[in-house]
Amino acid sequence: MKFLADRMLGKLAKKLRILGFDTLYFREAAEEEILQRVRQEGRILLTKDRDLLYKALKAGLDVYGIKSDKWRSQLLAVLKRFRISPGSLEPFSRCIECNAKLEKVDKSQIESLVPEYVYRTQESFYRCPACGRIYWAGSHVEKMKDLLKELRLSVDERVEKDVGKL
Repeated sequence: MKFLADRMLGKLAKKLRILGFDTLYFREAAEEEILQRVRQEGRILLTKDRDLLYKALKAGLDVYGIKSDKWRSQLLAVLKRFRISPGSLEPFSRCIECNAKLEKVDKSQIESLVPEYVYRTQESFYRCPACGRIYWAGSHVEKMKDLLKELRLSVDERVEKDVGKL
């Protein structure tokens, strides 16, 4: 499932990426550009903009209108609407900044790129091939587990393993 979140849904886009969903997000994009990307890439448009919602519906595109202003409610609504189950999640598999799929990287390759303490205390590292950002298991892992529980998504063994890898 691939999404494109409009300019009003930046936090939602980031959370969807954390869960492993291919989610484009543009702060500054013309409506036509957004609609064209949704059409060309087979994405589902997530929007709070009523005019954009109607244009997408008129064009026969997959679109979901977000009502809440709170990212937790937005995320829950998307998960519910698309019947997303824990088994379909790939937590921490995408860069939260640019959406690219993360790649495992050998620890020796990133020594100069992370704080000394992180290098000494962590074993697994991932890098974004697009923007170069480095990821490792920090406090966000526990926060993610808490978020999944809060959203009533039971954490199965596979998700527990995936969440624990970063």
